[in-house]
Amino acid sequence: MKFGILEIGSTNTKAFIYRNGELKNYGQKHIAFKDNYTDKLSESDIDYLCNFINEIKNDVDKIYAFGTSIFRKISDQEQEEFADKLRKKFNVDFKVVSADDEAKYTVDGVISNIDYEGKLAVVIGGGGSTELIITENKKVVKKVLLDFGAMDITKTFPELKDDKVTTDFNTILSYVSKKVRNIDIDADVLVLAGGDYIYFYQNADYKMENNHLYKDENQPYLLTFDRLDFYDHDILTKSLNEIKAKCVGNENWWNGARGMRFCMNAVARELNAKYIIPTKINMIIGLTNDILNKNN
Repeated sequence: MKFGILEIGSTNTKAFIYRNGELKNYGQKHIAFKDNYTDKLSESDIDYLCNFINEIKNDVDKIYAFGTSIFRKISDQEQEEFADKLRKKFNVDFKVVSADDEAKYTVDGVISNIDYEGKLAVVIGGGGSTELIITENKKVVKKVLLDFGAMDITKTFPELKDDKVTTDFNTILSYVSKKVRNIDIDADVLVLAGGDYIYFYQNADYKMENNHLYKDENQPYLLTFDRLDFYDHDILTKSLNEIKAKCVGNENWWNGARGMRFCMNAVARELNAKYIIPTKINMIIGLTNDILNKNN
């Protein structure tokens, strides 16, 4: 069985291919559906998405597409028009995933294969939303859904996209922290999910430690909070243009990277997290299992 899965977010669209029992990352495109939204989805963004689907369609038997934050806010009619366009053009099944379901699928991908007792938080960062799920002994005990994301921070502080940032770190952090206050729960371990955080640290030349808390091939690294905080300060003065030059084809991804760092830093502080686990985990693992179960 061969099928493709698209996660269509507010700012990034990620593609995965399931073949012969393996799920592989096909790549991602920066498609700014949220930033370019006026009274409807941008036709140029839809065309860009269709070009991406064209790259994938011949490698698979079927493509499933799932929309997240921006697609939850458009009307039912616009959702159906968008789904109908993908269905007629590519026979793609499109579905809008609720914030609760996105959190459930992503948390499943984090906790299903690990041996860890105690409290663990999973934060799912996106361009337009942030979800926080607290688990204890692999059971969900609390959910916090926040209606903002990395691109909202970047819109407020547009110089985060510049080569270097002159605004004081604490000024931006104070703004973001007000959006995540009153979580009212602590967790020693915070798992960063929903985006490619390992990609960020590797391409910004930041070292990570081996994850000594538990073993999982999708969660191989760890940072102490102090190390995370040091990197989050440092990335403001590091040349973003030099990083982008190394990441040809993915330059726009880096425009939201600093905004995401402030989201993650503020959440880690509110939780009093001691250890941070950067991952590439998103809802695709849970969605793949769901697709397989339905087809069987």
